[in-house]
Amino acid sequence: MRYFLLLVLIFILACKTDKNEVETTKQVITEEPKENTNYIFTSDDIKVYPKKVENTFIDASLQLATPDKSIIIGENEFTYTVNQYDLKSQTKDINAEDLANSKKGQHIHFIVDNGPYAAQYDPTFNATLDEGTHIILAFLSRSHHESLKQPRAYVLKQYMLGENATPLADIDKDPMLFYSRPKGTYKATENSKILLDFYLVNTVLSKTGNKVKVTVNNDSFVVTEWQPYIIEGLGKGTHSISISLLDEDNKEIPGPFNNSGKRTIIIE
Repeated sequence: MRYFLLLVLIFILACKTDKNEVETTKQVITEEPKENTNYIFTSDDIKVYPKKVENTFIDASLQLATPDKSIIIGENEFTYTVNQYDLKSQTKDINAEDLANSKKGQHIHFIVDNGPYAAQYDPTFNATLDEGTHIILAFLSRSHHESLKQPRAYVLKQYMLGENATPLADIDKDPMLFYSRPKGTYKATENSKILLDFYLVNTVLSKTGNKVKVTVNNDSFVVTEWQPYIIEGLGKGTHSISISLLDEDNKEIPGPFNNSGKRTIIIE
């Protein structure tokens, strides 16, 4: 009898030990830090870090249907063919919940001569072009304005309008940088998160090769990966952002748009 009671006691103690071990394991998991601390730049005012990118829309593509070469001075109708991507849908991206988002959904960023983009929610729309040479970039954008960075998700065209128009660049070979975000006016929150996004053509970035210099107000830093970034900590007021494409020796690469000049945003 004593031997039997001893076995029962040992069994009860063993069960309690297993239960405590399971609860401890759960507690460790729930206490893991959730914040992204992989900062690429910090100062007294701002923090900059990569935005997590979900591997979605890998089959999405954009093609120009019309016009191709029949561009005229004045108003033109542009029609794009969009495949495996739904314009006007809201992007399901858990990493973008704190970013400015378009209620109209996914769209096309339409950029003429590296000016501020026009968000196009339909595949057919009109745009007016003056006499001269124009380089037009169009790419697919998530509803929170993050670009799709894959070879089939953009269209780049150069048009020369008028007798004296000459090419600005070899768009099939020259490294080119286009500014996209941030843009416009933002509502201030306790920790305003601003998307920094740009578009590259005919080049890649690396620590030992080409890179992009970013200047936010008076702070400058270099990024060596083509991906979206988050700027956090900008307070209310007017802020300036600029980007430029540098070579391996940190010299600016010649090109019509490889220095964006200062872009201004407002946080209110």
